[in-house]
Amino acid sequence: MKNKKSIYIKELRHYTKRELLEFIDEKDIDKLLKYAILNKDKGTYQFNYVGVIIIDDLVINCYPKYIPSKENIHDDFKQVIKVMKKYDSLHDDFNYENEEIEDISFNLLSMMIFFLEDYYEYGVYSNIQNILEINGNGEIDWNRTINYTDPIIKNNRPYYVELYTKHKIDDLYDYFRLLHEYIITKCSKKLEYLGLLELFDLTPVELSDNSQDDFGELNIILEKLEKELHVEFNSHKQKLLKSMHTFLSEENSFTNENYLTLYGTSTYHVIWEEMCKRIFSDKLDKSLKDLGFKDSKTKLIDVIKKPQWIYKDIKTHEAKGTFIPDIVTFHENEFIILDAKYYKLKFDEKHLFGQPPLESITKQYLYELAYREFIKEYQFSGVKNAFLLPKYTGEIENIGIAKLEILSNLGLEDIQVIMLPADMINQSYLDNKKISIKDLKFKEKSSNADERLKRQEKMEDLMKNPELEDLPPRYLDMLL
Repeated sequence: MKNKKSIYIKELRHYTKRELLEFIDEKDIDKLLKYAILNKDKGTYQFNYVGVIIIDDLVINCYPKYIPSKENIHDDFKQVIKVMKKYDSLHDDFNYENEEIEDISFNLLSMMIFFLEDYYEYGVYSNIQNILEINGNGEIDWNRTINYTDPIIKNNRPYYVELYTKHKIDDLYDYFRLLHEYIITKCSKKLEYLGLLELFDLTPVELSDNSQDDFGELNIILEKLEKELHVEFNSHKQKLLKSMHTFLSEENSFTNENYLTLYGTSTYHVIWEEMCKRIFSDKLDKSLKDLGFKDSKTKLIDVIKKPQWIYKDIKTHEAKGTFIPDIVTFHENEFIILDAKYYKLKFDEKHLFGQPPLESITKQYLYELAYREFIKEYQFSGVKNAFLLPKYTGEIENIGIAKLEILSNLGLEDIQVIMLPADMINQSYLDNKKISIKDLKFKEKSSNADERLKRQEKMEDLMKNPELEDLPPRYLDMLL
């Protein structure tokens, strides 16, 4: 039983309305526009999303823009889904433990996946009953036996004719267990019908042939779940009860004409940044003490000074925000600044398009400038600065530099442009593997960079000379 209406759409590719109408109803196009999953731009439409979108029985699989074709799209997309599942699990987005039922946001697809994966790990909801018997087959409860029965004394030793025994019974017909089995089975069948079990690495589960009517009217079921929540204090069982309550109370909205169910993100660049941070051992959140620099709890990110607002030379206010690089790390005594950019770049002898904007270049130079004193203080031998962009597959490739001369002339490192095979990055992230900085194939510092830096330092020294302070910079330049 597999849904046949499943299509693949490329993130941010331009589609005409005629193309969209081949597989999506016009009312559904309006719905996607309403939720900003689809954007309209000069008469064409783009999906601003990576992941799975379900509208009625239509499954739209939106794959990342760096994948060039659909040749191996199922395997490529399945890897992307695994990446998103891992990202969600690391950020613990699906945690109800301290939330009230009414505050839980509902996403049908995420919740169906949760019920199956939770079942694989923990099994079905269980209510264990503690049974106490006289002379039963269970473990002897000596405390109760000694306190509540009279022994026979023989040779100054007590002998107990009646022993309290205890054992536990898992009630297979418990109402909430049966309800949980019904929900798990329903989720499995729905995902199988949509053709999503294999995509999410799930196996079918059939535990129940009950219908919802077998458990009473919906309001009665929800009331029972609420009462059970008030007497159940196990955190995992509370999570299950809240999930069952939300699923049953919200499930009918799945058939509502205004409803979408989604699994994915419209900000895949955040996941790209996260993968690069982990794979290339970002150190921004580590303390200087842990990094071996000094006995200080100051984090490396806090070395960058925050802006100051000074009121009439009386009061200085420090702003909260400042420059935040994506990745700062070290390799062979070099200071490494990396910026993970989720752009589809075309950059060769004849073409340049899809590149990061000007402010990305200026910020990357300024990150080095913000750390300049730190780099000098701890005598790093050099600096490397780079953009990390995705390509489909192949090898890591350093394809050139991005340069802004007014900042480059300050002795700052130009930004190297490095293409990372996305399939390699995805798999390294899934396998918790690091990639060595040396594999980024950094080019050596440009031949005149050292001279530019020395020239800038000399210029700064000349400007400190009071006898030369009135000279214009062009005359100072002649003295160098």
